[in-house]
Amino acid sequence: MANLSKKPNRLVHEKSPYLLQHAHNPVDWFPWGTEAFEKAKNEDKLIFLSIGYSTCHWCHVMERESFEDDSTAEVLNRDFVCIKLDREERPDIDKIYMDALHAMGTQGGWPLNMFLTPEKEPILGGTYFPKENRYGKRGFKEVLKLVTQTWKNQRGELIQAAKDLTTYLKDNETRTNHGKVPGTEILTENFNRYWKVYDKEFFGFKTNSVNKFPPSMALNFLLDYYLIHKDNRALEMAFNTAYAMNCGGIYDQVGGGICRYATDHEWLVPHFEKMLYDNSLYVETLANLFQITGEVYFLQVLEEMIQYIQRDMRLGIGGIASAEDADSEGLEGKFYVWKEDEIRTHITDEEILGFWNVTEEGNFEDHQNILNVYFKGKNPYLDGIQFKDGFKEKLQKAKEILLLERQKRVRPLRDDKILTSWNCLWIRALLSSYEVTGEKTYLNQSKEIYEFLLKYLVKEDGSILRRFRDGETKYLGTLPDYAEFIWVSLRLFQLDGNKIYFDYVLKVFQYLESHFSSDVGPYFESCDKNEDLIVRTLEGYDGVEPSGNSTMCHVFYLLHSLGFTHGEMEKKANSIFSYFLPELTQNSLSYPSMISAFQKFQTSSKEILVVYRNQTEEKINEIRRNLSKINDPTLVWLVVEETIGRSLENVLTLLQGRDAGSGIRYYVCQNQSCELPKDNWDEVIPLISL
Repeated sequence: MANLSKKPNRLVHEKSPYLLQHAHNPVDWFPWGTEAFEKAKNEDKLIFLSIGYSTCHWCHVMERESFEDDSTAEVLNRDFVCIKLDREERPDIDKIYMDALHAMGTQGGWPLNMFLTPEKEPILGGTYFPKENRYGKRGFKEVLKLVTQTWKNQRGELIQAAKDLTTYLKDNETRTNHGKVPGTEILTENFNRYWKVYDKEFFGFKTNSVNKFPPSMALNFLLDYYLIHKDNRALEMAFNTAYAMNCGGIYDQVGGGICRYATDHEWLVPHFEKMLYDNSLYVETLANLFQITGEVYFLQVLEEMIQYIQRDMRLGIGGIASAEDADSEGLEGKFYVWKEDEIRTHITDEEILGFWNVTEEGNFEDHQNILNVYFKGKNPYLDGIQFKDGFKEKLQKAKEILLLERQKRVRPLRDDKILTSWNCLWIRALLSSYEVTGEKTYLNQSKEIYEFLLKYLVKEDGSILRRFRDGETKYLGTLPDYAEFIWVSLRLFQLDGNKIYFDYVLKVFQYLESHFSSDVGPYFESCDKNEDLIVRTLEGYDGVEPSGNSTMCHVFYLLHSLGFTHGEMEKKANSIFSYFLPELTQNSLSYPSMISAFQKFQTSSKEILVVYRNQTEEKINEIRRNLSKINDPTLVWLVVEETIGRSLENVLTLLQGRDAGSGIRYYVCQNQSCELPKDNWDEVIPLISL
């Protein structure tokens, strides 16, 4: 971490917590920008680009070993122009050079370290480099020496190789779209792939030889698959995986919230950083699980996670912070683990200690205990989740005691920058939670965050900025920022009925169409106003968050079902599906959100429109609650006040000619072809199942 006794470099003027961590390195860091590129050209030097984020463990390790080392810094400053980049602020840049690393045949990760020509073209890259040769890796100093020698002696070859790689990256992003839409068989194939890699002992999916990541988007696909295809195995996989995650060390048993990933297949030892996107996506999954199963256990975990975000991640200004570090006091996980004698000074109940598997030898470094719940040999989906009478209350009391005690410790660093797309993911989670619980607090919290975004990050012309921190908004929004904002605007309009939300749908969607559209179907990841990129990428991969193109396909389904007149929504979605046909066919497990959207489009849509006039808020909320309880992912519903409906009937054809009758009317439709209107809910119920 930064040594404040040393002279600061240029990063001291930045707002990113990650860049500020490096502001007192002896390395003469530049932020990404014109000054660095001009210096590289003028001095005929290679660029050393190092990309990471503030809560990245191996980024911290490499900083301590190399970037705080005077001798290493001397080499970097002499032979290179050094740039530090926060990948969370500029995911568009990170994507380019991560693709380049993969094209070089190297596995990706962070820190991402890349050597570039002065024209920003990639030459050579890697992730973490140890200071000296070890772990089967070349030491960083040796790498620097080899790159410098090659630049001096084989410059022409390096430049040509960099140009060839850049051309490859550009060609790879604009491949031909033959217009062939995937067949419905890919849905069954995708399900079978999940069943094949499903871990029937510890649950989750064995898609990685060592680690397990929270597969929230995969679980949502499986839950929709269950509802549409009635295959109980899909529900079993989702149910058991969520239960196992909640039991493991990946879930904070004391304070709520999930960590980035588990370093084993048992979900026991996590990489302790907590990311807003992981927690957002998982809360949405828990809401869906509770909705489908009625299992109160999932509701209780959902409530704990929302409490965690509100308590530890919500910022006074109105947005939600991005992440919490894995490390505290220089040690990973120190904030979260307990020695047996320490925990026994606060918890003496043997039943609770046994429930959390607290032992003298521990299950982590230095005889520490990661609290976890034993579940091996269980199948909670088949056997049910049961607790003895009074145990839940006793467990809750123990959590409160330990939470108070833990608050006395040195907390991990909190990255308090506010990112648009991640905050929208949290709004999504809150709205899903509101739908299944009726808890108005969740709706109000989502509105507060939305208002913050409108105030600071969404402009009147429909453009969006990506990051807010310490009074500064910066960086042009990327596709996920636009897609997620449009999605939550639609959801708020659906759940609240205020027309302002739909007005922003139109405004931001128009800007997206004007500045992100491509000729081959998907939207570009970056705005056409970005002038600092060597290539504009097209992304469909659902990595740590849904890709912007995947989210837009979900948006298209909702707008298509409502008869949106500003473009052919199904055609737009199909152009994305057809472009990513090879991936959806061969590598569908990496595209769970996109294939979930495709699944909806393969089933006849159902619509329920409710038009009302002079009704109480209580009555309208009750109608929305009834509609939310319908377990059908292909159902689209809308409840609108009559005058708002008339003002939008030229935009949404489902609203054309629909009135409130004597005060309220229900229109039940399929593919926008509607039955005769009904005047009460009881008449609607038989039509829903047709």
